[in-house]
Amino acid sequence: MSGEPQDGRTAVSRDGFSYLPRFMSAEEGEALIAYFESLTPIWERRHPQSQHSRDGARGRRITRPVYWLGAWQFACLGYYAEPDHREGRCLRAEGFPAAMETVLGRLRPLLAEHDCAEVLDPIPNTCLINYYGAEVGDGPPRDRARLRMHRDGEPGPVIMFCIGQPGLLEFVDPAQGGEPELSVWTRHRSVVVFSGPEFKERLYHRITRVRYGAEPALRSPVEGFALRRVSVSFRHVPESLISDFDGLPSAAQELVRPYVEQLAGASEHYAGQLG
Repeated sequence: MSGEPQDGRTAVSRDGFSYLPRFMSAEEGEALIAYFESLTPIWERRHPQSQHSRDGARGRRITRPVYWLGAWQFACLGYYAEPDHREGRCLRAEGFPAAMETVLGRLRPLLAEHDCAEVLDPIPNTCLINYYGAEVGDGPPRDRARLRMHRDGEPGPVIMFCIGQPGLLEFVDPAQGGEPELSVWTRHRSVVVFSGPEFKERLYHRITRVRYGAEPALRSPVEGFALRRVSVSFRHVPESLISDFDGLPSAAQELVRPYVEQLAGASEHYAGQLG
C-alpha cells in the first residue's frame, strides 16, 4: 500500500519510476500552454463494430478530447501494442514543437538510466496529448478529468509532461485488488518517467482526480469543454510501422477517414494526407 499520495512538491525516485517537479521552466510551461490551445483536439470512439450507442454513433466514446503528434493511434483501430498489435494502426502525424523538443533533450541523461534496451534512441517519437476537464452545456457539467486503468504497450520508457491543475496519478496491480501501490499528485510543469517490467507490465496506471484552481489559466480549444489539465504521454513506435493515409489498409482508411477529415479542417498536414 502507498498510504497517502505524494503531494508532488518534491521529487520521487524508485527503480523504474521518476517524478520531477517543476522540471519545465515557467517560459516553457507558457509556450506549451499556447501550443495546446492552438490545436484542435477531437473526441474519438472505440470499437466501431460494437453496438450503436445512445446517440446513434458506433462504439463507446473515449473519455477526453485528444491530439497525437508523431503518429496518430486511432482508438477505433486499437492502439499500437507489442507484440501483436503493430500493423496498420499508426498514421503519420505532425512533429513535436520546439518547446517539447527542448524539454525532451534535457531528459536524455535520465532516460538513458531507465530501461531503454528495447529502443535505439531513448527520446520517443510519438505522443498523446490528453485534455482533462468537464463538458458544460444545458445540464449539469459532466466531468471528464479521469483516465481509466491501463498499460502502455509501446517499447521503451513512458514520459509524461503535466500542465495545469494537479492530477492524481496512481499505479495499481489489478491482481492484488487494485489499491494503489504508488500515487503522486502530478503538478504543473512536472515530468514523470516510468519504465521496466514493474511499472509497465505488472502495474497499471490511471488518473483518478484532477483538482480545481485558478492558475494557470487554460483556455479550452474544445467548444463546451472547461479545461483544467493537459497531460502529454510520450512513447516510441518503430518508424517502419508509421504510414501515410494511403498506406493504411483500405478498411482502416474508411474507419478513420471522418477523423482525418475533421483534423484536416485546421491542419495542413492532414489536408495533405487526404490529398
